[in-house]
Amino acid sequence: MSTSSGFAEHFRNETWALYGVAVFGTVLRFIARIRRLGIRHLQIDDYLMVFGVIWYTILCVALNKVASGGGSNLMTEEDIQNLTPSSYAERVRGSKWVFVSEHAFILCVWSCKSCMLVIYARLTDGLAQKRLINYCAIYVGLGFVAVELALFLSCIPLQNYWAVPTPNPQCSSYQHYEIVQACFSITADIFMLLVAIPLLVKIQLPLRQKFILVLLFGMGVFEIVAAILTKIYCLVPSLISYIYMNWYFREATVSMLVTNLPLIWSLLRDIFPNLLNSWTGGSRKGADRYYPSMPFSSTTRSKGTRTYGMNSQVQSTNPAHYDLEEFTSKTQKNNSTMSVTHADSDSADLNSDDGSDRALRIRQDITVTVEAGPRQEPIGAAISQPHGWEVKRAEAPPS
Repeated sequence: MSTSSGFAEHFRNETWALYGVAVFGTVLRFIARIRRLGIRHLQIDDYLMVFGVIWYTILCVALNKVASGGGSNLMTEEDIQNLTPSSYAERVRGSKWVFVSEHAFILCVWSCKSCMLVIYARLTDGLAQKRLINYCAIYVGLGFVAVELALFLSCIPLQNYWAVPTPNPQCSSYQHYEIVQACFSITADIFMLLVAIPLLVKIQLPLRQKFILVLLFGMGVFEIVAAILTKIYCLVPSLISYIYMNWYFREATVSMLVTNLPLIWSLLRDIFPNLLNSWTGGSRKGADRYYPSMPFSSTTRSKGTRTYGMNSQVQSTNPAHYDLEEFTSKTQKNNSTMSVTHADSDSADLNSDDGSDRALRIRQDITVTVEAGPRQEPIGAAISQPHGWEVKRAEAPPS
C-alpha cells in the first residue's frame, strides 16, 4: 500500500494550514500570558505547551514525509513482489517516519492533556472537584506509561518497525499499540469532559457567553470523534488506509486549540473590546461587574486584590437583594449597621494572576449580610462605610 501524488499534495495543504492555525493560537496564548505574568513568571502549563508545540511540529513533518514518500512497510503481497531497490529504500525511510510520527503524536497529545489538567487543578483549588482532577491526572499518567510501553514492546526488536518486509505484522499495522492508545486517550478525554461539564453548568452566565464555553467543550467532543475515526482507518481491515493520518493530525490540532483558546480571551477582549462586548451581551462594565473573572472580563487585578470563585451571592436579611455596585449608594441613604463576611479562595492564591485563573476562574461564595435598622449618631460623627470611606453627617440647622 503506497501513497499517491494527489493524496500527498492534498495532505500537505491541509496539514500545514491546520498547523498555521494551531501555532497562531499558541502565539496568542503566550502573548496573553506574558502580558499578564511577564516572561519570567510563566507557569508549568506554559512550559508543557512549549514541549507540545515542538512535538506537534515534528508530527506535521513526519506525517508529510510518509505521505510524500513511497509508503511504509504496511504492504500487500503484490507490493512485496514488486519491490525494487529504490522502492525498498523509500519504504524503509517511510517506515522510520511512521514510527517517529507515532511517538510525536503521543507526546504532543499527552502534553495538551497535562496542560489542561494543570489549568483545571488551579481552577478547582479548594473545591470538591479538585479530588476528581487528581484522579484524572493519575489516570492520564498511567495511560501515558501504558501507551509508551505498548509502542516499544509491541514490536521486538525495535528495528522491525522499519524492516521491509517485516516478519511481525504488529511492526507494520501497530494494531496492539493502536488499541491501547485508543482506550486510554479516548477514555481520558471523556473523563476530563465529565469533570468539566458540571463546572460549566454551575457558572452563572448570560446565554451568549455560555454558548461560547459550550462551543469550546464541543471541540473536545470533536477531538474524541477524530480519535475514533483514526482508529477505524487503522484497525478495520476493509478501511485501512493512509487516511488515518488526516484524522491523526486533526485530532492533534483540535487538542492544541482546546488547550490554548481559554487563555487568550483576555487578549482578544483588549484587542476587540467593542466587538466582543456587543456580541456577548452587555457592556464591558457589565461583564466585569457580574463576571469579573470569566473569559469576557478585562478588569486588571492590582496586587493584593481578592478574586472569588464559585456561585457569588449577595444575601440580605431584607427581602430585597442588593447589587454590589449599588451597595454604596444605597447605604449612604440609610443609617444601617453592616456585617460583611467573605468566604474567599485560599490566601496563598490571593495575589496570583496567572491568566488562566482570570480567564476561567469560577467564583466562590461571597456572603454580604445587610441588617437594616435605625441608628442614632451624634451630630458631626463620622459614618463608617463598607469601602473604608468616612462620610461626615451634616450638622442640623439651628432651630
